[in-house]
Amino acid sequence: MTNDSSIGERRHRSAPPPWVSALRLLADEVTGRLRLLFAFALLVVLISSALAALSPVVLKLIVDRLTNPGALDGIYLAVGFLVLAYAASHWLSRFLGELRGLVIGRANQRLHRNLSLRLFKQIMALPLRFHLDRKTGALSQTLTNGLTGYRMLVQHLVMTVLPVVVEIATMSAVLVVLGQPVFLAIIGATMACYAVAFAVGAVQLTHPARAVSSAHIDANALMTDSIINYETIKSFSAEPRMHDRMDEAFAETESRWAQFFSRKATNGVVVGTIFAVSLGTSVYIAAGEVQQGRMSLGDFVLVHAYMLQVFRPMEMLGFAFRDIAQGVAFIEKMIDVFHQEPEQASSGKVRTLPPGPGELVFEGVSFSYNDERRILEDVSFTVPAGKTVALVGPSGSGKSSLVRLLVRFWEPDSGRILIDGVPISTVCGAGLRADIAVVPQDTVLFNDTIAYNIAMGGADSSQEDIEASAKLAHIHDFIAARPEGYDTLVGERGLKLSGGEKQRVAIARAALKKPRIFVFDEATSSLDSKTEQKILRNIEEVSKGTTTLVIAHRLSTIVAADEILVLEQGRIVERGTHRDLLRLESVYHTMWNTQRHEPKKQYERAV
Repeated sequence: MTNDSSIGERRHRSAPPPWVSALRLLADEVTGRLRLLFAFALLVVLISSALAALSPVVLKLIVDRLTNPGALDGIYLAVGFLVLAYAASHWLSRFLGELRGLVIGRANQRLHRNLSLRLFKQIMALPLRFHLDRKTGALSQTLTNGLTGYRMLVQHLVMTVLPVVVEIATMSAVLVVLGQPVFLAIIGATMACYAVAFAVGAVQLTHPARAVSSAHIDANALMTDSIINYETIKSFSAEPRMHDRMDEAFAETESRWAQFFSRKATNGVVVGTIFAVSLGTSVYIAAGEVQQGRMSLGDFVLVHAYMLQVFRPMEMLGFAFRDIAQGVAFIEKMIDVFHQEPEQASSGKVRTLPPGPGELVFEGVSFSYNDERRILEDVSFTVPAGKTVALVGPSGSGKSSLVRLLVRFWEPDSGRILIDGVPISTVCGAGLRADIAVVPQDTVLFNDTIAYNIAMGGADSSQEDIEASAKLAHIHDFIAARPEGYDTLVGERGLKLSGGEKQRVAIARAALKKPRIFVFDEATSSLDSKTEQKILRNIEEVSKGTTTLVIAHRLSTIVAADEILVLEQGRIVERGTHRDLLRLESVYHTMWNTQRHEPKKQYERAV
């Protein structure tokens, strides 16, 4: 199975290593209240770790007092006090540990929120080229993997690395005070062995972790795509084939996880061996020191407790670094999304268009999606303010590309587009699109209420505004007749509505925007003739007096346009009114006759 090429396979050449990018992004997000939460968590970590390291010292004093025959006077009071101190230190350490977990939990959720929002903003700012290549499921799984990676990163940095470092430093200081250099040497040697084992483990796990992340992304992309296209799968009885494909994807994920766990288990066995040898050596030496009278029984208990308390945290530290490597591998593809260049439309010098009547001008516009084929070649035309201009031509002639250029989803290779004399390349993309309303051929609605979908056309729209727009689109009565009214759910991509109903919602959404320019991109081509005529009347009513660009396949829908432009192979080959073009008896005349006689031919074939 191939990885989703739209995410992460084309990393920015100047990008730093993934772990550097991950830490930079983490540092950027840890600001304000989040920084305070982490600072408080670090303080709690320091105190609880120090207490955890000092509690064995109290246990040593208890054992020494109990095993010292000359300390009978006040023994009960002294031991009781020490036991109380020992219990209190453990309780306080646990209490602070729970408090640390509470604070880190809140900090993790705030970080999750900040990163999710930042990634969402980045995805919304990326150019159309990125979104045409990406898979929805892959993108959502990339976010999930990235957030999982960051959770592992933060969890281990704050909950493992720092506490272990503090504990080891404190215990080493105690051993120095007690004059036990041999055990410090054992600790040092063990740390060196652990460092080598975990460094090798981290390297060995990086590639399997990346493979796991990619397999998850691919499987989720396939599942999401299948769910979205549920009707198509059912219509063609393709469930068995999709089951097989999903099984292959899940099998690939399972195989990747198996490789990952195999490497992880091997590394764990090596680490366990180091732990057993180090602990056995230290206990053997400590027992010999007690037998020879150079150490008390309390010292033996302290050393044993410290060896357990040092070696186990050192294991945890190693496992933490190994998991951090896994987390960084999970984060990589999310970092790649952040390295994608935002669309040029966001770099406009002017935030919004200055007021104007809405004259639209294309001047010598040429465009191609790649070097292989030219889509538009030196296209020039003007849509006067308040007038309607229609674009017609065969599929692939460049009609829809003009719309994408107008809203700056793409940039022309040469030429320019002006609105009221202002080149749109100088206007911020969001500001430009605020003055343009597009009604597409395939209206996609959010799985929400009708009111929500209409309200997408205008920020802070009131219910009265929504209903007024619906009345303009002649869909208010239909909505009012539904039991839930404007709170009616439209279903995934609006599948609970008919084609004509979806188009009217789209027209209402566009009308609510009160744009300077309307664009109807084959908005009626998928409708039956009766519904089409109704929608056409809606369009005429909504766009009356507003600059309008209509892209049409059925010529009968644009006979009333002020001017009709005929595109062929990316060039304007004819222009004029409907009557003017018929008199030319050329391309438009041929298209008109073909469409006019097509119903008759279909009837004759049927008979």
